[in-house]
Amino acid sequence: MTRAPQRRYGAAGRYAGAALLAAGAGWLLAHVAVAAVPAARRGVVAVTVTTDGGRRRLQPGRAARWRRMPPGPRTVWIDDARRYQTVVGFGAAWTDSAAYLLNEVARPEARERALRELFTRRDGGIGLSFMRVPLGASDLARTRYSYDERPPGKADPTLAHFSIAHDRRDLIPLIRAALRLNPKLRLMASPWSPPGWMKTSGSMIGGSLLPQYARTFAAYLVKFLLAYRRAGIGVQYLTLQNEPRYLPSNYPGMRMSAREQRRLLVHDVLPALAAAHLATRVLLYDHNWDHPQYPDTVLASPVLADSPRIAGIAWHGYGGTPGVQSLLAAKYPRLGQYETELSGGTWVHDQVRSDFETIIEVLRNQGRTFVKWSLALDQHLGPHDGGCGTCTPLVTVDTRTGAVRRDVEYATLGQFSRFILPGARRVYSSDPAGIESVALINPDGTHVLVAFNDTARRNTVQIEWGARGVRYALPAYSGATFTWSGTAQGTSALPARAYQSAGSLAQSGGRDRAADLYSWGVVTQEHRGARGGYALERAVEGDWALYPALDFGEGVHRVRVRVACGRRACGTLQFRLDSPHGRLIAQVPIMSTGGWQRFATVTGRARGARGEHDLYVVWRGAPGRLATLLSFHF
Repeated sequence: MTRAPQRRYGAAGRYAGAALLAAGAGWLLAHVAVAAVPAARRGVVAVTVTTDGGRRRLQPGRAARWRRMPPGPRTVWIDDARRYQTVVGFGAAWTDSAAYLLNEVARPEARERALRELFTRRDGGIGLSFMRVPLGASDLARTRYSYDERPPGKADPTLAHFSIAHDRRDLIPLIRAALRLNPKLRLMASPWSPPGWMKTSGSMIGGSLLPQYARTFAAYLVKFLLAYRRAGIGVQYLTLQNEPRYLPSNYPGMRMSAREQRRLLVHDVLPALAAAHLATRVLLYDHNWDHPQYPDTVLASPVLADSPRIAGIAWHGYGGTPGVQSLLAAKYPRLGQYETELSGGTWVHDQVRSDFETIIEVLRNQGRTFVKWSLALDQHLGPHDGGCGTCTPLVTVDTRTGAVRRDVEYATLGQFSRFILPGARRVYSSDPAGIESVALINPDGTHVLVAFNDTARRNTVQIEWGARGVRYALPAYSGATFTWSGTAQGTSALPARAYQSAGSLAQSGGRDRAADLYSWGVVTQEHRGARGGYALERAVEGDWALYPALDFGEGVHRVRVRVACGRRACGTLQFRLDSPHGRLIAQVPIMSTGGWQRFATVTGRARGARGEHDLYVVWRGAPGRLATLLSFHF
């Protein structure tokens, strides 16, 4: 990324504590903050819309009413009985820049309003519930700082000079205020770099951890957690290193190999957490989707794979595909998948489209959290000290006026965070042509469906829930959140003759994933063609994808598939009923289409399917990568 001119800000400012809400108001907000926006009256579906380019943001749409109706051309079918992961929350990062701007630059009334809007669901608030705290300086900071700074050439192996005084000015008061507004708020802490004297570079820039300071580094992390606890702030999650595979040249960072992370956890960090009687749990990795081998290597230690102190794997969204989360979830079902950083930025052509697509796909691939990067920046996308000068925030603080403005990512994240409560369970939903969706049930029993029209034209989507449905017209590249209450009446199955997006699979499986770290199985990959959606790629011999409860009626005679293949021959797609080895109803040989992103339609005969069945698509062929599947249609 291009680095903008460096801007530094003075330390003088206003302390926010005196301007925070009074105790009585805080009590009231604490009790309403965790409640969902009230669902529409019984039998009615409330709709909230954000349109392409953010022209409409979190705006109420026309309410719809459940009724019996024939299948539509674009049907999202919801199956409440198929349940998946539990959601922990949505949020952003409390960077030094965000804390400074909200605490010292924003006008008091603007700050209080912004905190209500960010951390409650009152008056248009988006109810953030999972926040990331940089443990020391990141690139979005005014200065480079740690919690144990020493003069050049000096070290402090006993951490006698450890102090969180830096955070007491801006960060701690704001986190306390957020916790008063939303007591269910959860926090994770991530270091960009330990103090320079612990590293081979002697600086917070570059280098790796000196082996003799492994135990000291663990003690440093524990001291931070204890200091925050004494300040009244519990930190529920911890990672050992932000983006351990990347070594930045102009902001704090540190290289940490998977084997080093494994060794630190087993011998130093987990024992230190236990000795301090801390309930904080560790998230592994904290980097991009394109290297799932890293967390897999860390988990080669059975001590870690089986430890209740390991909560799961943290992922960033700057490389790879969210589909790898499902692969790791299948291999390590005890562990959760947490998306912990993805920034918007001036490089994103359409932030609305990018956010809806990515958040939906993270949730469909076992994601428990979705965390944006900085909570707040100024009108110049700063302050920053190296690193990203083109990242965009949820809210902008104007340094000239002290006003706080909601940005488009406030709306796109809010389409999820305002309606999906901590503890929500994802349930199955199918995707028709051009529509991407995710469905959930909140702990209070309310239902949520987020649907995005990933095409350049207005499309009417039909939602089927039980024996009833609603229809809603979505503008091009726009998304909507549908909320309702009650229990599904009757049962239904999706007609097999309806178009099926390959990305709406319920589950995948196949090869022995322990034997193939670099190509574990089928993953979803975004397709930016005219019909949008997600394709299934990286399949090899024996891989399969499950599409549940299709109604074949009195039978089908033909199947059309949209596929891509960059080899001379890419095997055969088999369609089987009720298991990967069940009755074969169709098979379609796939030859080269001229490239892995060049899709073509191939047709095959189908027979022997009647009534309702689970459908398994199975890849068969010679060794190597087989066809990429975008859709199928009986």
